[in-house]
Amino acid sequence: MTVADDRLESMYRRFTWRILSNSVAPWEFEQLRQSIDDYEQWCVQWSARAAEHAARGDEAAALGRTRTAGEAYVRAALFYHWASFMFTHDQDQFRSALGSMDEVWAKAAPLVTPRLELLSVDFDGVRLPGYLQLPVGVESPALVVLFPGADSTKEELYDLTQHIVRRGTAVAAFDGPGQGAVSLERTMRADYETAIVAVLDALLHRSDIDAERVAVGGISYGGLFALRAAAVDPRIRAVVSISSWYTPAGRFDTMEPLTRTGQYQYLGRDPAAVMASITLAGMLQRVTVPVLQVYGALDAMSPPQNAERIAEELAGPVTTVVYPDGVHILNNVWFKARPMVGDWLAETL
Repeated sequence: MTVADDRLESMYRRFTWRILSNSVAPWEFEQLRQSIDDYEQWCVQWSARAAEHAARGDEAAALGRTRTAGEAYVRAALFYHWASFMFTHDQDQFRSALGSMDEVWAKAAPLVTPRLELLSVDFDGVRLPGYLQLPVGVESPALVVLFPGADSTKEELYDLTQHIVRRGTAVAAFDGPGQGAVSLERTMRADYETAIVAVLDALLHRSDIDAERVAVGGISYGGLFALRAAAVDPRIRAVVSISSWYTPAGRFDTMEPLTRTGQYQYLGRDPAAVMASITLAGMLQRVTVPVLQVYGALDAMSPPQNAERIAEELAGPVTTVVYPDGVHILNNVWFKARPMVGDWLAETL
């Protein structure tokens, strides 16, 4: 079996549930799976399918069918995300897919309900892109600000945000250092919470949200950094941490070739050293606000033992939910986990 075949097999074994839980229909996934027989075809074919969804959005927009157009553009953006996913070894294709994702995401923004307000925040000499959705009919809603994982983007959080905003909480999602297009200029850093603080600085002056009811959260690395942010920023009143680590130290040496290559894009020249520097040690004793931890018992990457260690050190109240049949980020049981997160935020804030 060739290296390319190994990577393709790894993609399907590791990430099928993740892809299917984020705007990809099983039928299209199977069609692409049957047509791709070499990993190097991945980005081209996923991008081609993304372009079909974008064209469908254009056709619907021309007919005045704005809701249909918005949904098609969102789907196109996620297909471009999956096209770029783990394809960092080919920088031309990686950058092209990310650029196309941005273009169709901008088309989707005014057409979806609630509309997406596209935002950017200055941080460390770069601009962190994000979006905000305000719940319809809710005056001065509470706000949760979400951050993705190391190989993820804010667009991948879109389905989760819909579960939250439908329950009356405003949602913002941002890419930070080492994520999405930001990874082209800045890699992930151990003090990522400084980027979260900068995002809050930019958002909390707004008159259309309640700055006294603010939560932060994230998936994987994003959850870890949300906890670090709560330790240093008193404006944060609650935290959601999904499938995060106490520290990712030591993970790099156990990674498969497919995922290991991407770490140089997201974490820099020495991914193992960066992972070793990222930790919750010494931070959790300062987190006094309510924390929701969500884990999957089948998650070999970030098993629930992380939740136990984190809960032991947290100074405030903690709720830990472990789904016995859940994998990493609960992507196989999203229909249970994501509504639960939305409910917890609405009730806690």
